[in-house]
Parts: sequence; structure tokens; C-alpha cells
Amino acid sequence: MRILDRHILKETTIAGSAATGAFIFVMVASNILTQVASAIASGRVSGWEGLELVALLFPGVIPYALPLGLLTGVLIAFGRLSSQHELTAMKASGLSLSRIARPALWLAGGLALISAGLNLEIAPYSNTEYRKLLVGSAKDNPASVITPGKLNRQFPGMVIRAAERDGEILRDFWLWRIDPQGRLVQAVHASEARLNRAENKAGEGILRVVLTNVQTETWHAGDASYQHPPDFFSARTSTLEFPASGIFKDGSNFERKLRWLTTAELLEAIDKGWQVGPNATPAEKERGQVLALTQLMSHLAGAFSVFSLALLAVPLAVRVGRAETFVNASLALGVALSYYMLTSAATYVKAPQLHPELLVWVPNLLVVSVALWLFKRASRH
Repeated sequence: MRILDRHILKETTIAGSAATGAFIFVMVASNILTQVASAIASGRVSGWEGLELVALLFPGVIPYALPLGLLTGVLIAFGRLSSQHELTAMKASGLSLSRIARPALWLAGGLALISAGLNLEIAPYSNTEYRKLLVGSAKDNPASVITPGKLNRQFPGMVIRAAERDGEILRDFWLWRIDPQGRLVQAVHASEARLNRAENKAGEGILRVVLTNVQTETWHAGDASYQHPPDFFSARTSTLEFPASGIFKDGSNFERKLRWLTTAELLEAIDKGWQVGPNATPAEKERGQVLALTQLMSHLAGAFSVFSLALLAVPLAVRVGRAETFVNASLALGVALSYYMLTSAATYVKAPQLHPELLVWVPNLLVVSVALWLFKRASRH
């Protein structure tokens, strides 16, 4: 029996590891291309910070890749065993399918516990640090928020462009002020600009721009048709200041998403309500509490899906009985897509009276029910 258990475990581990690694690579690569690479190319982060960002991506990606990877691995392993009649030989020796699948299910249970730890503690911390590193680099070097050669619209009512950036200095700097109707009210040009983060008397973040060789054109208020010539101003140096609290966030005012909270923070949110003000009504507090509880249940349900999908994969592989990797991978994608569609539908429910904290478990219950039904059918043969 130990030889058979090791054989099943080895086949499942090899196939599952390869599939999980492939899915992790795809998910991490997509984030690298969309966020990390653009941040490095624009100069917002250095090369070493880019490597740190990539490392911080893995804990948040693994819990999503594990269920799909192990599902694919079990389908490939048991599909191969079924197509080569190894399962038939094991059943002929008196072993049930559930006994044959025990090593794979033990592996799935262990990985589910690891996924729970990632979902509840490590992934929220990594996601928070990832976002802090991105916005923190802008706080340390304000000029990094400006992408050279492009129009930058991060600041309300302004459009900024610089031809190039050399560290903290922007060259061929342009700033256009626009009114709420989208009309140009001021144009500022400087040969060089240095951006500094500062705070006003109220403690709010501001961006101070020190300009060199500056020329300013200001149009008269209410001159919508630009019939009057603008006021012209030039100076060797000049300084501009405008609010930038939304750009430079630090640990004290960094806005975190609900799914980025650790277990202790979620439990506190369940007690007090998520984003509930001191003057909130009982209904608002209840809604905030349910949102936090639903997120906690989503973490646990996502971890349990590693086991439930692996449980479904065993009789499904036997029923299909195909050794081809492509066929089993396609089947895994179809099953996973159906599962994640049901999960997404459950998370859209926000009303406390509908108990969304319980609805997030419905996809797992359906998967386990179908798996047990397929196990029962498979035991007849």
C-alpha cells in the first residue's frame, strides 16, 4: 500500500507543481507587464525596487493559482492512471477509488491550509507593501510621478508635461491650468523644474514646484472666446504650490482595500464595521460588519477550494479517462471558470439580509456535492 500511495502522491505532486507553476508564471507576468515594467520604465521605481515588487506579487497570486494548478494536476495524474488501466488494476485488488485517491486528497488538504495562511496573513501584508512601495517611491522622489514625453493628469485641474527627467529635475517643463469647463486659463513653461513634497499649515500634502527660466501666460477670467491677449510674466525663478495629498500617501493615510486586511484587522472590522463612521446608523454598521465577515469567509472559502476542486477532479478524471495533457488542462479551465463565475456572483451580494457571508460557500458546496455524486457512480464500476 505504501508503494501505491507514494506512486499516487508522486504523480499528483509532479503534475500539480508543473501546472501551478505555469499558472503562477502567467499571473505574475501579467502584473509585471502592466504595472512593474511601466513603473520602472517611467522611473517611478528603481531596478532593485522593481525586483522587490515582483517578489511581493507571489504571495497574492499563489492562492489563486493553487486551486487551478492542483485541479489540473489531479486531472492529468488520474487521467493518465485511468487511460493506462492502472486504476483498473488497483480496483481489481480490492481498493476503492476513495482509498486510491487518499494521498492526493491529503496533499490537497495540506495545500488548503497553506492557502488559508496565505489568504489570511501573508497575501494581505504583501499586497499592502506592494502598493506602499509604488506610492512611497513617488513620495521620496516627487518627480517620478511625471512620465517624460507624456501628458500627466494626476493633479486635478492641471496637465503637466516634461520632455525628460534627470533624477529630481524635469527639463522643458510645461504646466497648463484648466477650469472646470475644460478651458485653458494658464500656461507655464520653464527650462527646468524641481518638484518637492511639502506640507501646508494644516498638515496636508502639497507639491512645491521650483521653476527656472519661467514664462507664464494667464488668460482673463470669463474670457471664454479668448478675445483679449493673456497677461505675460517671466522670471529667472518662480515657485508654484498645489495640493497633492492624493498622490503622496504614506502609512498613516494609505487607503487599503478590504481584502488587504489581515485576520486581526478583519476581526476588528467585524466588531466595529468596515469604514463605519462614529455617527453611523445601526443599518450602516451592520452592513459594514457583514462586509468584513464576508471577506473573511471569502478567504477561507478560497483556501478550501484547493481541496474541493481536487476532490472533484479525481472522479472526473476517471470518467473522462484521457491521458492527453491538453484535454485535461482544458477540462480544468472549464471547471475552474465555472467555479470562479459562481464565486464572483456570490461576492456581488451586499445586502445583510441575504447573508453573503454564507453565499460565498455555495460554490464549494456545489463542487463537493457533484464530487461525492461522481465518486458514488465511479464506485459501481
